Amino acid sequence: MITEYVHYVVPAELAGDFETACSKAARALSASPYCRTYDLSRNENQYTLRVTWVAPQDIPELAEYQPFATDKRLEEPVALAPTLFEWAGGAEAFDKLFTAFYRKVAEDPVLAPVFAGMNPNHPKHVAAWLGEVFGGPKIYSQQHGGHPHMISRHLGRALTEEQRRQWVRVLIDTADEVGLPSDAEFRSAFVGYLEWGTRMALMFSQPGVEATVAEPMPTWGWGEVRPWF
Repeated sequence: MITEYVHYVVPAELAGDFETACSKAARALSASPYCRTYDLSRNENQYTLRVTWVAPQDIPELAEYQPFATDKRLEEPVALAPTLFEWAGGAEAFDKLFTAFYRKVAEDPVLAPVFAGMNPNHPKHVAAWLGEVFGGPKIYSQQHGGHPHMISRHLGRALTEEQRRQWVRVLIDTADEVGLPSDAEFRSAFVGYLEWGTRMALMFSQPGVEATVAEPMPTWGWGEVRPWF
Protein backbone atom coordinates (compact mmCIF):
# COMPACT_ATOMS: atom_id res chain seq x y z
CA MET A 1 0.00 0.00 0.00
CA ILE A 2 1.19 3.54 -0.78
CA THR A 3 0.14 6.58 1.28
CA GLU A 4 0.27 9.93 -0.50
CA TYR A 5 0.15 13.29 1.30
CA VAL A 6 -0.46 16.57 -0.52
CA HIS A 7 -0.30 19.85 1.43
CA TYR A 8 -2.03 23.04 0.27
CA VAL A 9 -2.15 26.63 1.52
CA VAL A 10 -5.38 28.20 0.28
CA PRO A 11 -6.34 31.89 0.65
CA ALA A 12 -9.50 32.33 2.70
CA GLU A 13 -11.44 33.78 -0.23
CA LEU A 14 -10.74 30.65 -2.31
CA ALA A 15 -11.45 28.05 0.38
CA GLY A 16 -15.00 27.39 -0.84
CA ASP A 17 -13.90 26.84 -4.43
CA PHE A 18 -11.06 24.62 -3.29
CA GLU A 19 -13.33 22.41 -1.18
CA THR A 20 -15.83 22.14 -4.04
CA ALA A 21 -13.04 21.05 -6.37
CA CYS A 22 -11.91 18.48 -3.82
CA SER A 23 -15.44 17.10 -3.57
CA LYS A 24 -15.51 16.58 -7.34
CA ALA A 25 -12.11 14.92 -7.25
CA ALA A 26 -13.33 12.64 -4.45
CA ARG A 27 -15.91 11.14 -6.80
CA ALA A 28 -13.13 10.13 -9.16
CA LEU A 29 -11.15 8.63 -6.29
CA SER A 30 -14.20 6.67 -5.13
CA ALA A 31 -14.61 5.23 -8.61
CA SER A 32 -11.01 4.05 -8.83
CA PRO A 33 -10.45 0.38 -7.92
CA TYR A 34 -6.91 1.31 -6.86
CA CYS A 35 -7.80 3.96 -4.28
CA ARG A 36 -8.39 2.47 -0.85
CA THR A 37 -9.07 5.54 1.30
CA TYR A 38 -8.87 9.32 1.15
CA ASP A 39 -9.50 12.20 3.52
CA LEU A 40 -9.04 15.97 3.57
CA SER A 41 -8.15 17.78 6.81
CA ARG A 42 -8.07 21.51 7.44
CA ASN A 43 -6.32 23.84 9.87
CA GLU A 44 -7.39 27.41 9.06
CA ASN A 45 -6.10 28.05 5.52
CA GLN A 46 -3.95 24.91 5.39
CA TYR A 47 -5.21 21.63 3.97
CA THR A 48 -3.75 18.13 3.85
CA LEU A 49 -5.07 15.54 1.40
CA ARG A 50 -4.22 11.94 2.31
CA VAL A 51 -4.81 9.16 -0.21
CA THR A 52 -3.90 5.49 0.16
CA TRP A 53 -3.39 3.41 -2.97
CA VAL A 54 -2.86 -0.27 -3.60
CA ALA A 55 0.73 -1.32 -4.23
CA PRO A 56 2.05 -0.83 -7.80
CA GLN A 57 2.43 -4.58 -8.32
CA ASP A 58 -1.32 -4.93 -7.80
CA ILE A 59 -2.05 -2.75 -10.84
CA PRO A 60 -1.71 -5.00 -13.90
CA GLU A 61 -1.84 -2.13 -16.39
CA LEU A 62 1.45 -0.70 -15.11
CA ALA A 63 3.33 -3.72 -16.38
CA GLU A 64 2.46 -2.69 -19.97
CA TYR A 65 4.17 0.71 -19.70
CA GLN A 66 7.75 1.26 -20.82
CA PRO A 67 9.98 4.34 -20.27
CA PHE A 68 9.46 6.73 -23.14
CA ALA A 69 11.19 10.04 -22.40
CA THR A 70 12.81 11.90 -19.54
CA ASP A 71 12.82 15.64 -19.03
CA LYS A 72 16.18 16.52 -17.47
CA ARG A 73 14.62 19.56 -15.86
CA LEU A 74 12.74 17.20 -13.57
CA GLU A 75 16.01 16.06 -12.07
CA GLU A 76 16.02 19.33 -10.12
CA PRO A 77 13.88 19.34 -6.97
CA VAL A 78 10.52 21.02 -7.39
CA ALA A 79 8.78 22.47 -4.31
CA LEU A 80 5.19 21.36 -4.80
CA ALA A 81 4.30 21.53 -1.11
CA PRO A 82 4.76 24.43 1.32
CA THR A 83 7.78 24.34 3.60
CA LEU A 84 7.28 23.71 7.29
CA PHE A 85 8.00 27.43 7.74
CA GLU A 86 5.15 28.36 5.38
CA TRP A 87 2.79 25.76 6.83
CA ALA A 88 3.35 27.09 10.34
CA GLY A 89 2.37 30.60 9.25
CA GLY A 90 5.73 32.17 8.44
CA ALA A 91 7.83 34.59 10.47
CA GLU A 92 4.82 36.04 12.27
CA ALA A 93 3.87 32.63 13.66
CA PHE A 94 7.38 31.90 14.94
CA ASP A 95 7.71 35.37 16.50
CA LYS A 96 4.39 34.86 18.26
CA LEU A 97 5.44 31.41 19.45
CA PHE A 98 8.74 32.45 20.99
CA THR A 99 7.47 35.71 22.44
CA ALA A 100 4.84 33.75 24.37
CA PHE A 101 7.29 30.97 25.18
CA TYR A 102 9.92 33.18 26.78
CA ARG A 103 7.28 34.92 28.86
CA LYS A 104 6.58 31.50 30.35
CA VAL A 105 10.30 30.78 30.72
CA ALA A 106 10.77 33.86 32.89
CA GLU A 107 8.27 32.41 35.40
CA ASP A 108 9.39 28.78 35.21
CA PRO A 109 11.47 27.66 38.24
CA VAL A 110 13.48 25.17 36.14
CA LEU A 111 14.18 27.41 33.13
CA ALA A 112 14.30 30.93 34.55
CA PRO A 113 17.84 30.56 35.97
CA VAL A 114 19.13 29.39 32.57
CA PHE A 115 17.87 32.53 30.83
CA ALA A 116 18.52 35.07 33.56
CA GLY A 117 19.83 38.26 31.96
CA MET A 118 18.57 37.17 28.55
CA ASN A 119 19.01 39.61 25.66
CA PRO A 120 15.60 41.22 24.96
CA ASN A 121 16.00 40.21 21.30
CA HIS A 122 16.61 36.56 22.15
CA PRO A 123 13.04 35.43 21.28
CA LYS A 124 13.37 36.98 17.81
CA HIS A 125 16.74 35.34 17.29
CA VAL A 126 15.39 31.90 18.19
CA ALA A 127 12.36 32.50 15.96
CA ALA A 128 14.73 33.31 13.07
CA TRP A 129 16.73 30.16 13.84
CA LEU A 130 13.76 27.81 13.78
CA GLY A 131 12.26 29.57 10.79
CA GLU A 132 15.44 28.95 8.79
CA VAL A 133 15.69 25.33 9.93
CA PHE A 134 12.11 24.82 8.71
CA GLY A 135 12.78 26.24 5.26
CA GLY A 136 12.30 29.96 5.78
CA PRO A 137 14.62 32.91 4.98
CA LYS A 138 18.28 32.47 5.93
CA ILE A 139 18.15 35.32 8.41
CA TYR A 140 19.95 33.52 11.22
CA SER A 141 22.82 32.48 8.97
CA GLN A 142 23.19 35.93 7.44
CA GLN A 143 22.71 38.07 10.55
CA HIS A 144 23.61 35.92 13.56
CA GLY A 145 26.41 33.57 12.53
CA GLY A 146 24.54 30.40 11.64
CA HIS A 147 25.01 27.06 13.35
CA PRO A 148 28.50 27.76 14.78
CA HIS A 149 27.14 30.78 16.63
CA MET A 150 24.22 28.80 18.03
CA ILE A 151 26.61 26.15 19.31
CA SER A 152 28.86 28.80 20.86
CA ARG A 153 25.92 30.08 22.91
CA HIS A 154 25.63 26.69 24.63
CA LEU A 155 29.30 25.86 25.31
CA GLY A 156 30.12 25.49 29.00
CA ARG A 157 26.57 26.11 30.24
CA ALA A 158 26.26 22.62 31.77
CA LEU A 159 22.60 22.20 30.96
CA THR A 160 20.73 19.33 32.62
CA GLU A 161 18.37 16.74 31.23
CA GLU A 162 15.64 18.17 33.45
CA GLN A 163 16.11 21.60 31.85
CA ARG A 164 16.11 20.11 28.36
CA ARG A 165 12.88 18.22 28.98
CA GLN A 166 11.20 21.25 30.53
CA TRP A 167 12.23 23.45 27.56
CA VAL A 168 10.62 21.01 25.14
CA ARG A 169 7.53 20.54 27.30
CA VAL A 170 6.84 24.26 27.74
CA LEU A 171 7.45 25.01 24.05
CA ILE A 172 5.02 22.30 22.92
CA ASP A 173 2.38 23.63 25.34
CA THR A 174 2.98 27.15 24.02
CA ALA A 175 2.65 25.95 20.42
CA ASP A 176 -0.83 24.67 21.30
CA GLU A 177 -1.77 27.92 23.00
CA VAL A 178 -0.70 30.21 20.13
CA GLY A 179 -2.37 28.04 17.49
CA LEU A 180 0.59 26.50 15.67
CA PRO A 181 -0.73 23.86 13.21
CA SER A 182 -1.80 20.72 15.04
CA ASP A 183 -1.93 18.24 12.15
CA ALA A 184 0.06 15.08 12.81
CA GLU A 185 2.52 15.56 9.95
CA PHE A 186 3.59 19.04 11.03
CA ARG A 187 3.76 18.22 14.73
CA SER A 188 5.81 15.11 14.00
CA ALA A 189 8.43 17.25 12.25
CA PHE A 190 8.18 20.01 14.89
CA VAL A 191 8.65 17.72 17.88
CA GLY A 192 11.26 15.68 16.04
CA TYR A 193 13.40 18.78 15.61
CA LEU A 194 12.89 19.89 19.22
CA GLU A 195 14.13 16.52 20.45
CA TRP A 196 17.15 16.53 18.13
CA GLY A 197 18.03 20.18 18.67
CA THR A 198 17.77 20.14 22.46
CA ARG A 199 19.81 16.96 22.73
CA MET A 200 22.53 18.56 20.61
CA ALA A 201 22.43 21.66 22.84
CA LEU A 202 22.67 19.48 25.94
CA MET A 203 25.68 17.62 24.52
CA PHE A 204 27.57 20.78 23.52
CA SER A 205 26.88 22.43 26.89
CA GLN A 206 28.74 19.87 28.95
CA PRO A 207 32.03 20.83 30.61
CA GLY A 208 35.09 20.22 28.47
CA VAL A 209 33.22 19.91 25.17
CA GLU A 210 34.62 21.98 22.31
CA ALA A 211 33.02 22.72 18.95
CA THR A 212 35.74 21.84 16.47
CA VAL A 213 33.66 21.42 13.30
CA ALA A 214 31.68 24.29 11.77
CA GLU A 215 28.60 22.36 10.71
CA PRO A 216 26.08 24.08 8.41
CA MET A 217 22.54 24.87 9.44
CA PRO A 218 20.35 21.81 9.89
CA THR A 219 17.26 21.64 7.68
CA TRP A 220 13.94 19.97 8.38
CA GLY A 221 11.14 19.06 5.95
CA TRP A 222 8.07 16.86 5.63
CA GLY A 223 9.33 13.44 6.72
CA GLU A 224 12.85 14.55 5.76
CA VAL A 225 15.72 15.31 8.09
CA ARG A 226 19.04 16.66 6.82
CA PRO A 227 21.03 17.84 9.86
CA TRP A 228 24.33 18.46 8.05
CA PHE A 229 23.52 18.75 4.34
